[in-house]
Amino acid sequence: MIMSFVDFQEKGGLSERDGLSDVLTTHLTESLNASGRVQVVERALVERLLDELNLGSSELADPATTLRLGKILAAKLIGTGSLYNLSNGTVMSLRLIDTETSAIPKVINKEFSSQVSLEKELFVLNREILHTIISKYPLRGYVVQVSGDQIIINLGSKTGVVLGTKFEILEEQEPINYKGKKLEIKPKSVAEIEVIKVEPDLCYAKVLNHERDLNPDDKIREKID
Repeated sequence: MIMSFVDFQEKGGLSERDGLSDVLTTHLTESLNASGRVQVVERALVERLLDELNLGSSELADPATTLRLGKILAAKLIGTGSLYNLSNGTVMSLRLIDTETSAIPKVINKEFSSQVSLEKELFVLNREILHTIISKYPLRGYVVQVSGDQIIINLGSKTGVVLGTKFEILEEQEPINYKGKKLEIKPKSVAEIEVIKVEPDLCYAKVLNHERDLNPDDKIREKID
């Protein structure tokens, strides 16, 4: 998952955490990149591109502009929003925008209190963004090989798999015909696996639980606890 933070603004009076927008985007970029699941476009590249295109916050509110910028950056998600400096703290409004559809899969409204360490606040924010990405855009692939309680799948570090990533094994369900209409049923989860070794193009996983024997070509989907 490639994403970028664009045009994050601070509004209101000065606060004890003046310049928080720079700290926030820098910290999130480092943390998300370190997760191995997300690659954030470097801020310097984003700012240079915005300057070249002469784009500001008003233009970025236009879905067509967001789509254009996302395609140039090759980013699936753009994070943008504002920080409001108030007398008793700072309030953040962060929007994650899907550059392919202009949909907004997540809006995060958060208050930064002077009573809580900024490091802890940013850790929670980083986890919330990762949770959104995994739940809204789960990795999908296939079982390649099965050997006892260990299997190989066709996803690796190039696609964002890291040690400890969990997947569900999915089994397609037959649709139900009712009054001439075909009703689709969601795939059933028949097993859960956890990645124990990662290579660039594939990874090895152990079976945590299963309802049936696993087979090559079984579909898998990333799972979040």
